[in-house]
Amino acid sequence: MGELVALPKSGDVFEDRRGGDRTMRVTGHPERGTVVVSLWVDKICRASFQLAEDDLPRLREALAEMRFERPTDALSDSA
Repeated sequence: MGELVALPKSGDVFEDRRGGDRTMRVTGHPERGTVVVSLWVDKICRASFQLAEDDLPRLREALAEMRFERPTDALSDSA
């Protein structure tokens, strides 16, 4: 079993759009130089990923560049 670390003050919790008590937690650990992304179901951590602090700018850029455009209604264009 992995090392148990207290939840830091920096971070956030995101709910999965499918529901079912699924969440993603993002926590900062500056003393370790990492950001931990963990996937939870209820109170059980199912997976985690430790991102190096040096990779944060690249992750921020990748997220900022994502664009989600809603498809236009073909009927409204022909009216």
